Amino acid sequence: MKRITRKEKRSKESKKNFFGEFIKVKEHFFKDLVKKLKEVKDCRNKGYIDYGVEVLLLMIILKNALGIKSMRDMTVQFNKSECMENMAKVLEVEKLEELPHYDTINDFLCKLENKEIEKIRDYMIKELLKKRCLEQHKYQGKYWIIAIDATSLFYFRERHCEHCLKKEFKDKETGEVIRTAYYHNVLEAKLIIGDMVFSIATEFIENEDENVSKQDCEQNAFKRLEEKLKSKFPRLPIVILGDSLYACEPVFKICEKNKWKFIFRFKEGSIKTVAAEFNKLKEYDKNEHANCTWVNEIAYNKRTVNVVEMKAVEKEKEKYFLFITSLHITKNKVAGIVLAGRSRWKIENEGFNTQKNIRYNIEHANSLNYNAMKNHYLLIQITDIIRQLFELGAIKMRGLIKSIKEISSNLLESFRTRILTAEDISKIRKRTQIRLQ
Repeated sequence: MKRITRKEKRSKESKKNFFGEFIKVKEHFFKDLVKKLKEVKDCRNKGYIDYGVEVLLLMIILKNALGIKSMRDMTVQFNKSECMENMAKVLEVEKLEELPHYDTINDFLCKLENKEIEKIRDYMIKELLKKRCLEQHKYQGKYWIIAIDATSLFYFRERHCEHCLKKEFKDKETGEVIRTAYYHNVLEAKLIIGDMVFSIATEFIENEDENVSKQDCEQNAFKRLEEKLKSKFPRLPIVILGDSLYACEPVFKICEKNKWKFIFRFKEGSIKTVAAEFNKLKEYDKNEHANCTWVNEIAYNKRTVNVVEMKAVEKEKEKYFLFITSLHITKNKVAGIVLAGRSRWKIENEGFNTQKNIRYNIEHANSLNYNAMKNHYLLIQITDIIRQLFELGAIKMRGLIKSIKEISSNLLESFRTRILTAEDISKIRKRTQIRLQ
């Protein structure tokens, strides 16, 4: 891509309504999003409603998309007539006298069932699959790659709620508990689409109450997550990626039951018999290609599994990877299997790390009510799908090289200072082509 001068960049930016471009991307991929927001089940007392659910939910989506990190700052930043007019035009209503205060929104999210927001994400993912605009990112032209991983969200010094996970820190000499941490974790299934990572299903890792004898964990959460994933996308051909925690009999059974393929990181300590067999057979089979060595059909319980290792030097550092997979390995496919397996890192980097440290600050609790906290997290996942499509489909397409924080700043400035005109609305609704390279 040809680099442009600072003067050319200023000229391009002055002609662009970044917020209008963002809404155009939303309209292109998710034309019925506002309609879906309106269909969310409202649990409030109808006698005390000043704002429709679509206003409250769109406010949070825009807060996230425009890089605003706190609810209080959102109320301050959006308290402009330009913001109210832009919101009204996106929602296709005549006028909004005011925008809701963050307390009003949080009160609503406290009572809103999580599945109502999950329905919106389901609609968005199904729209992307239906449009066939991501087909080039299928593995082997057939499978969708979905990475599974957990991450921490919130930490507290004192118990936050009955669903908190708990960790005790003990003195090494006396064994006495010197500190107790309370926290909330989440397990994600994310669709890997080139450099984009879309949340497709979420399961919160949580205790039923504070008196449980055994805490919830990632593997238990995976059992619940796979039920969600299968019920929402029953016929989707999938390759599941995961770390070595998933290289175990219960997960293998789940994948077989659902007819999913898998590629998991493998440690020799995970399944010692398979590791020993691989190390013995690889010396005789001599299946080697592209720095990879592999063995197919290693017997394990009532099935066979395949193992591949890769040794390479990248950026003057030695790299070693070991994967266990249900995919048959051949000379022509081994490089693709290893590349797919390594793409699991995207859920940690482009996924969790970017959401925590660059785009949304997901470790910040926008509410202290646990149900509202979960709804905020789910709304961030919805926002993130549109935001990534905007960055790849609108910003790069225009030849503008911008950081994520610059894009957030431009979006916020545009929303606060430039009212969408009739011409902007016409361009937003006009059919267009957005290429995702």
